[in-house]
Amino acid sequence: MQGLGWLLEVALHPDYEDNGWIYLHHTDRCEDCNGLSRRAGRPVSMNRVVRGRIRDGEWVDEQVLWQADLETYSMMSDLSAGGCLAFDDEGHVYFSVGMKGRLDYIGIQDLDLPYGKIHCLRDDGSIPEDNPFLGVPGALPSIWTLGHRIPQGLELNPFTHEMWSTEMGPRGGDELNRLVAGGNCGWPLFSRGVNYDGRPVKVAAELGITLREDEVIFPVVDWTPSNAISSFIFYDTDQFPCWRGNIIAGTLQATDLLRLEIFDNRLVNSDLLIENLARFRHIELGYDGTL
Repeated sequence: MQGLGWLLEVALHPDYEDNGWIYLHHTDRCEDCNGLSRRAGRPVSMNRVVRGRIRDGEWVDEQVLWQADLETYSMMSDLSAGGCLAFDDEGHVYFSVGMKGRLDYIGIQDLDLPYGKIHCLRDDGSIPEDNPFLGVPGALPSIWTLGHRIPQGLELNPFTHEMWSTEMGPRGGDELNRLVAGGNCGWPLFSRGVNYDGRPVKVAAELGITLREDEVIFPVVDWTPSNAISSFIFYDTDQFPCWRGNIIAGTLQATDLLRLEIFDNRLVNSDLLIENLARFRHIELGYDGTL
């Protein structure tokens, strides 16, 4: 067992100095709480988003903003949970849920299941009135995009006010995606990656799903072979002014730090800033602009 019940990401509310809210994305662990857990005699887990404050060294005022139905909790490793958090500049919080179902392709294209989705809430946990699937019968109202495998990064582009993500494919098919409300990024029906044993990912017939190419938003960048893309930021400080607007991204398997120059939603240049150093798990800017 690879662990059930992990802290995935911590994020401060954009107005943290005024309201003190701290957001946590973690996997919630439970035992004997659904049919799968009882049959297997093992705990299960699923993503959950909460917020709270720290007062006098204590965690207080906790509120659960989003929690999946207990029947969707699974024994799939928390390594596949995704777990990103990001805010836009209109009072929304976004979070990713990876392929946390019974198999790595189950439920990703189903709007009544949380797996393989980017979800969007108001920062108080309420559902935005313009969420794209709000009026679809049976759909989870928090879903913002679908068709994701394991989202590893989620960031607002401060220059275009668009949300972007990185995600891991299987063998190949790692992606940088520009997200659009209601958009479908295609997994598991469209990917340049293959199964770990080398076989193509062909599950459309098994799932009974058809998805046309014109219904898919394909990645801005595809890394095949896989570099295990992880966290990223949009660079926006004066330390290196010529990098302003570029993406700085880490990799795990490749152990490189990348600079990506995107123009008109196309990759026009990619540089290795640091090569073959270590597994880059998280990229962030300090308050003084230090990377």
